[in-house]
Amino acid sequence: MKRFLLLLLAVLSLSCMAQKKPVNPDVYYARRATLFDQLPVYSSDIIMLGNSLTDGAEWNELFDNCHVKNRGIVGDIIPGFMERMEPILKGQPRKIFVMGGINDISHKVSADSVASAMNELLTLIQTRCPNTQIYVESILPFNNEVRLWKSLQGLEPVVPEANAKLKELCESKNIPFIDLYSLMVDENGNLKAEYTNDGLHLMGPAYLVWRDALLPYIK
Repeated sequence: MKRFLLLLLAVLSLSCMAQKKPVNPDVYYARRATLFDQLPVYSSDIIMLGNSLTDGAEWNELFDNCHVKNRGIVGDIIPGFMERMEPILKGQPRKIFVMGGINDISHKVSADSVASAMNELLTLIQTRCPNTQIYVESILPFNNEVRLWKSLQGLEPVVPEANAKLKELCESKNIPFIDLYSLMVDENGNLKAEYTNDGLHLMGPAYLVWRDALLPYIK
C-alpha cells in the first residue's frame, strides 16, 4: 500500500508539472514534421494527410493495413500541408486522403480561401504524382457547447459553406469528395456530443465512423 501511495504521488507531481509547462505546439509541429522528412514513402503506400484530427488516429491499425501511413500534425493548415509535401511527392504513393480546413477557418479564413488553398495543393499532387489517387474528406463540424473554442466562435456556418466549395472543386478535378460532415453532425449543426470530449477532437467511436466511411476507398 505504501509503495502504491508513493507511486500515486509521483504521478500526480508529474501531472502538475505537465500542466505548468504545456507542450508548445510549434515544438510538437517541428518534431512531427522533421520525423516525416526522414520516413520513407513508397508507391504502395496510402497517405493520411491532415491536422490534429488525422494525427489523433492509428490508421494502420484501424484499417489493419501496414501501407496506411499517418501524416497528420496538430494545428496544421492547408498551406502547411504544401510546405511538407516533398517527402510524400517523392514517394509517389498509391493514394492520398486529405483532411484539412478547420484550422484555416479558426484563423478567420473564408470558405473561398479554404477552397483556393486546397486547389493549390491538389494541383501540386496531380502534377507531381499523376498516378496517385487523391481523395478529399470534408471538414468536420465542431461543438462549442461541449467546450468553447474562442477561435471558432460563431464560425459554425463557415464549415458547410467550405465543404460545398470543396465538393465543387473536387468535381471540377474529377477527385472523389468524401462527406464525413453529415455522418458526425447533429440536428443543430454541431459535432455530435458523444463523438468528442472537447468539442473539436474525436473520441474512439467517431474514428470508427470515419474508418467505415473510408473502407470502400481504401480497398
